[in-house]
Amino acid sequence: MDSKKMREKRANLAEQARAILDKAAEEKRDLTAEETQQFDKLHGDIDRMKGEIDRIERQEELDRELRESQGALAGANALDGATDPETGLPADNRASGKLLTPEEIRAQQQASAFRSWLQRGMAGLTMEQRQVMTESRTDLTPEQRAQAAGIDTAGGYTCPPEFVTRVESALKAFAGIRQTRATILRTSTGNDIPMPTSDDTSNKGERIGENKAVSEKDIEFGAKVLRAYIYSSRMVRASLVFLQDTAIANVEGWLTDRLGERIGRKFADDSINATGNNEPEGLASVTVLGKQGGSQTKIKYDELVDLEHSIDPAYRRQSEFLLGDGLLRELKKLKDGEGRPLWVAGVAVREPDRILGYPYAVCMEIPNPAAGGITAYFGDFSKFHIRDVQAMQLLRLSERYAEFLQVAFLLFTRHDCMLLDAGTHPIKHFKQAN
Repeated sequence: MDSKKMREKRANLAEQARAILDKAAEEKRDLTAEETQQFDKLHGDIDRMKGEIDRIERQEELDRELRESQGALAGANALDGATDPETGLPADNRASGKLLTPEEIRAQQQASAFRSWLQRGMAGLTMEQRQVMTESRTDLTPEQRAQAAGIDTAGGYTCPPEFVTRVESALKAFAGIRQTRATILRTSTGNDIPMPTSDDTSNKGERIGENKAVSEKDIEFGAKVLRAYIYSSRMVRASLVFLQDTAIANVEGWLTDRLGERIGRKFADDSINATGNNEPEGLASVTVLGKQGGSQTKIKYDELVDLEHSIDPAYRRQSEFLLGDGLLRELKKLKDGEGRPLWVAGVAVREPDRILGYPYAVCMEIPNPAAGGITAYFGDFSKFHIRDVQAMQLLRLSERYAEFLQVAFLLFTRHDCMLLDAGTHPIKHFKQAN
């Protein structure tokens, strides 16, 4: 089933859930136990379908990005290193009649060598593949490269573009903040990036009389700095039998799932909870209060409206919600003053679900409603900057677990995040009652 049909089916389930709420509202009563169970089941199905739709559309987006950035991906023969004996080009491209550019050929050679390295290490590569891999070593001088053919444990290798893109997809899936309009800066190096700020909102022009001189009012500037903090996936062990049996699993996909998800979860936690003190700047530490609720575990419609209007209209035009799953559950049961549900499912392809007419993203690092907890953020998330250093380093530790017939992999990436707030608070938070 394609994503469009799944969205239509999901919208139908949402209508059924809404009918349950409407019936109880018309009869001026709370939901019965049976209705509550049915309502929760419907929304459980809605949430599961949302995850599947997101995965399909994320894969479609990834396929599109890869096509635009590198042209057609290498086929199965190219990934396995198969080449035409006459031309030295990947065999599948000769069959298709498509001539690749030198850059595309090199990218396919890197992908093939990288996959072989994951499975067998440097000792299992051909001379050509060894040359490709040593060219990507980050810890070797030119004089050392020729002697590095059998070394796996010292230093790391730069991941090929396909691997990097798939890891970025995993980061997006597991870091709710990346599902918003957050500004993502991808840099090739980890040098500090000064981010200037300026708040001129309190200054006005002036009205002057004839032949009178104008006065001066300088604009004051501030600055924040985006850095590149190191993230580690921690070690992931794999059996050599598993790695070498390509009929069982795709090695790159397996590593992406394990390594990318681990880093994604840690970055998700930092995007919310990090203090900014020698670490990234999370939303909880830098946003100001937009509205505090009257309940420790619930939220009311008028409280959500107050949070909405705590944001300046200049930011509100492109604002959105970021909230935890526990609060989302409560919002799905609320209606506005006209009896319309606050939560509305998106029907068109890539159309987001909305709350109070605004798109939203869910971050599992935001806690469920509890006394004094910050359970939602609202505002212009384009002012939240995420910095990704594109060069990822992957280690293959061949000897450490040799007695178990295992190797270990370790991925290093670099990231930072901060709210670029010139003083007018583009994002604010909702806090439960103490």
